[in-house]
Amino acid sequence: MIVSSQIGPVTIFRMGKHVASKSWTLYETHAFLLGDVMIDTGTTWVAKEWKTRFGDFRCATVINTHHHEDHTGNNRLFQDTFGAAVYAHPETLPFLEDPERIEKQMYRRIVWKRPAASSGSPLPVSVEAGKHTLQVIHTPGHCPDHVCLYEPENGWLFSGDAFCGRRFDYLRKDEDFNQMLKSLKMLACLDVRTIFCGFKGAVENGTEAIRAKIGFMEELKLKVLDLYAKGVPPRKIKHKLLGPEAAMCFVTFGHYSKQNTIDDIIRKEFPGGKS
Repeated sequence: MIVSSQIGPVTIFRMGKHVASKSWTLYETHAFLLGDVMIDTGTTWVAKEWKTRFGDFRCATVINTHHHEDHTGNNRLFQDTFGAAVYAHPETLPFLEDPERIEKQMYRRIVWKRPAASSGSPLPVSVEAGKHTLQVIHTPGHCPDHVCLYEPENGWLFSGDAFCGRRFDYLRKDEDFNQMLKSLKMLACLDVRTIFCGFKGAVENGTEAIRAKIGFMEELKLKVLDLYAKGVPPRKIKHKLLGPEAAMCFVTFGHYSKQNTIDDIIRKEFPGGKS
């Protein structure tokens, strides 16, 4: 499934794998076209749908915000079809060349599928996209190679998976809570009017939304550390502050969980503590 919409010159492609007679879409993701630059290429599951749309636009350049398969899944298709040049953070490139490097949790294979190998080059400090200049900002936390793209004239932030909503409940086992918070604080210094988010799509009042997430995360961290210092076990802290685990935890076999969030906060402040 691919559904497109438009905000100014930015085309938004919302995509995901349909299940249950197309009544439900598994974990949607978004790609964005500005000029002839495609920012991320989505999951391999929608390759056939992409092919039906290739007559509607041209693509000279692909930029990947990071190496995860829901953002790089159709790189090879875009290269084969358009001869598009692919750019990404240097640490992303080995994953493009050898997708077997990407972790192999079963839920990821079901929801997104493993990409075909593609080739890329390191991102420069900025990229021209039609009449617009995209500034490249390294924003680790979700993963070490994550980047965001900022267009200052219009206040557009192409945020990959650095934002993903104003709240913060779930953490992947390979994410870094403190590093994510640090990257968000850097983004909050920008004049962001619209966030083009890999998970949420278009989010207006961008700087305010980023600051709201920072506030939520900082308050959560303070509460976690206060309760832990008082001797409350991490699992009880999770239940008190974030509630019981929901479907995300069970579907991913704990790779995404609220408990990961609590444990990572504690681990960074109390390296020898119990989780």
